[in-house]
Amino acid sequence: MSSAEKTARSMLKQAHELGNTLRDIVRRDLADESRRFNDTLSERIQLASEAIVQAVKAKEAIAAGASSLSSRLDKAYRKYSKNNNLEEFRTILRDSLHEIHQLREQHETVAQSMREAQTPSRSAVEIVERFAVELQRAAGSWEATSREIDEIIGNLCDPNPAVSLVDLEKYLLDNGFEVILAGENRTPESIEQARKELGHSDSSE
Repeated sequence: MSSAEKTARSMLKQAHELGNTLRDIVRRDLADESRRFNDTLSERIQLASEAIVQAVKAKEAIAAGASSLSSRLDKAYRKYSKNNNLEEFRTILRDSLHEIHQLREQHETVAQSMREAQTPSRSAVEIVERFAVELQRAAGSWEATSREIDEIIGNLCDPNPAVSLVDLEKYLLDNGFEVILAGENRTPESIEQARKELGHSDSSE
């Protein structure tokens, strides 16, 4: 065997060894990055799923509470229209406002959980982008899939209040209840305070 062939064989052996080393490195990196990707993506979806399920239950309860409260308040108002018992209706109205305030607080808690689920510390898109940067392969299809995941979560994260709660607040503002809340001392200040209790925003703000 000539010296040149020996040199060639030695170089080819080194190339094979480097190839095997590279395969091991790629295999290990793929396994590590894939595991990290799967764990992070699963955690993102699981946390969002838990938040969404709890929010759906809470919003159903808020809607039911608003509907029930609206019915009771309307019944009391119709009764007041007949018997003119101002003190009785004022008491019911104030109690109702307290319950509405609780419904608003519950809704804000739900809305906050939805905002957090919709904008986590790392979205599915960002998870995929990091994976693509590390591996430099198949970023397009992974990103498209992750965008679909974020879109589904985004569509379920509806931070808007229940329609029945909006209707109830509109009912309170449209029926002139601030006059009843203000009582006998119907100064502009007391009327404005009553409107604020009913949930009316000051137009000057």
